[in-house]
Amino acid sequence: MKLRLILLTLGLAAILPGQATVNRQARILKLEDSLLAPCCWAEPISKHRSDVALQMRAEITGFVNEGRSDQEVLDFYKQKYGLRILVEPQGAAWWWMHVVPVVMLGLGAIVVILVLKRWMKPLPAS
Repeated sequence: MKLRLILLTLGLAAILPGQATVNRQARILKLEDSLLAPCCWAEPISKHRSDVALQMRAEITGFVNEGRSDQEVLDFYKQKYGLRILVEPQGAAWWWMHVVPVVMLGLGAIVVILVLKRWMKPLPAS
């Protein structure tokens, strides 16, 4: 019985640090996917291959290893580069990016319908 308990404890001790590493790597990748490369503003730093992106990936790994939260890391880069650094905009920018196009599409559809109705009216007989 004692041997089984010892083996179970050793097995869990061997597995749990590996799980923490997997979780840490997933957090790092999620953060890298959340930030744009500031050299071109076109690609997340997880996929970009510039020196700046490499430096940012190293900084993010350091921040996560220090124990900083995801929000602290994102706030650091927002302060350094502005809201443009985020892949997904937050706050009012999110609203403008996601809601306004849908509203404008609806208004455009209404205009098209009204114009088509006007064109389809029969001409008055003269």
